[in-house]
Amino acid sequence: MAAVHATCRSSLEDCPMMFRILALSALAACSTSAAPAPAPPTQAPLASPPILEDLEGEAAARGRALALNACASCHAVGWSGSSPLAAAPPFRDVVRRRSIESLANSFSEGLVTDHGPMPAYTFRASEIDDLTAYLERLQEPGRRPAAAR
Repeated sequence: MAAVHATCRSSLEDCPMMFRILALSALAACSTSAAPAPAPPTQAPLASPPILEDLEGEAAARGRALALNACASCHAVGWSGSSPLAAAPPFRDVVRRRSIESLANSFSEGLVTDHGPMPAYTFRASEIDDLTAYLERLQEPGRRPAAAR
């Protein structure tokens, strides 16, 4: 056995075991260096600009807040519930009976009601836009603003 070790030290060709180990090591090194390089990181897609639906949703949420502050003491302003004042129709019924355009005109010219005294409100144009955006959502319950869900 001592003779074999002496031979291995003198030449790799004389030691088949050492030759195999080195050959396998070289092969393993080649296979790892030949692996394909990882793909470069891709850029994250740019955020898309806000779409009209988002803007309408924000207007409807502001309109809902306005309705809660200015109208909810007498009217039910949501998709369910009774009006606190029995003679004041729920908004969901009002939007079934009148067009949004008609309501917008009433908001800008002054409201005339058939249910008794109603406080006089003066709405700014932006408030009318927000309120009508909310009332449009009442016509289409599947499009509720996030704040009302």
